[in-house]
Amino acid sequence: MKKGFWLNKNKINHVYPYLSKDMECDVIIVGGGICGAITAYFLAKDGYKVAVVEKNIIGYKNTSLSSACITDFMDEMYIKNYKEANSNIRRKLYDMKKKANSLLDEILVDIQKQEYLKKVDYNIINNKMFQKNMFKSEAKIRTELGEKAEVIDDLDYLNISSGINVKNGARMIDSYEFTSKIFEYIATYPNVYIFENTKIRNINACYDYVEVFSQNDFRIIANSLILTTELQILPISNLPNVDVYKRFSLVANTSLNKRLCAKVINDIPLYIRNDEKGNMIISGIDTKYIAKMNNIKYLEMIENENEKRLKSVITKLFPKIEISKEIGIYSGNIYITKDNMPIIGEIEEIPNTYINLGVGSSSILQMLIGADILKDAIKGYYKKEMNLFKVRR
Repeated sequence: MKKGFWLNKNKINHVYPYLSKDMECDVIIVGGGICGAITAYFLAKDGYKVAVVEKNIIGYKNTSLSSACITDFMDEMYIKNYKEANSNIRRKLYDMKKKANSLLDEILVDIQKQEYLKKVDYNIINNKMFQKNMFKSEAKIRTELGEKAEVIDDLDYLNISSGINVKNGARMIDSYEFTSKIFEYIATYPNVYIFENTKIRNINACYDYVEVFSQNDFRIIANSLILTTELQILPISNLPNVDVYKRFSLVANTSLNKRLCAKVINDIPLYIRNDEKGNMIISGIDTKYIAKMNNIKYLEMIENENEKRLKSVITKLFPKIEISKEIGIYSGNIYITKDNMPIIGEIEEIPNTYINLGVGSSSILQMLIGADILKDAIKGYYKKEMNLFKVRR
């Protein structure tokens, strides 16, 4: 289970070579997860010669650990984070979210996974009392932006006190399959090179080019470099206000045979998805990453503790359903910024080096926006949206 729910569920259908000789290209993308796949997709279609390098296998780590329930562009509610912001900011963010969904539709058609075009309702819920006024305000803002949102205070299968239902506000994908299909699609392009089991040990960024060196001392020279993972390559001072957390997920088979995508905003935010076969993923208990988590025994101890907590939550939230089979617990890294907004743009003091970093639980849509912005940025065309997401803001 430790390698992630989606990688356990799927077969590995395609194997890519490791970097075995020096090469040159237009853009190097470090990271072969969802973000690397999306970023490479748009650059490849624009005609760039792209090299993707992944230290494990495609989609192996955090991609296979994602619940991949794609919801709002922002991680938190509009009201909670933006009650001080003016309506223009909200409109900008909402419009970018809509564009990101359109970009996702484009990819899904190309990779022939149209079943992921189907959307489901998104529920933001709370089982504490006296929260209805907050949800009324939330539903009002979403309605003004163009969503179909209404306040709810009861669902026959959920123990809740209040919440909102956003009609067709989410879609659910198999994150590993989605990633691997994108790579299989762009691998047919003559301008795309994909390398697995290729760990980058060093970056040398110069004024007019950038080069990376693999652990086997092979070199790739390019005009630009985009990091979608492997942030430890950078000095921490280059990425202020970014924290790494462990997110824990419990996978179980339940008697609830209904598609569900929900966020629970109690003291500990939780994210729930369920398919028609009763497979439920409940994620949360975000814990700030510390070095001790590299110790397998220590991590297993934390996972065992959080498994009990997540089981308790399922029991309280779904009093009428049965857990017929517990599949397991796992954890993956997520990135968090103070404003819950992504980091997209050029990294100061490191020439020709960019970052596309989705954060929190809305990261996939953020990655789509980032890929769209960066394919223009490396041409020298900087969109206004970059000011919202720049590294130092």
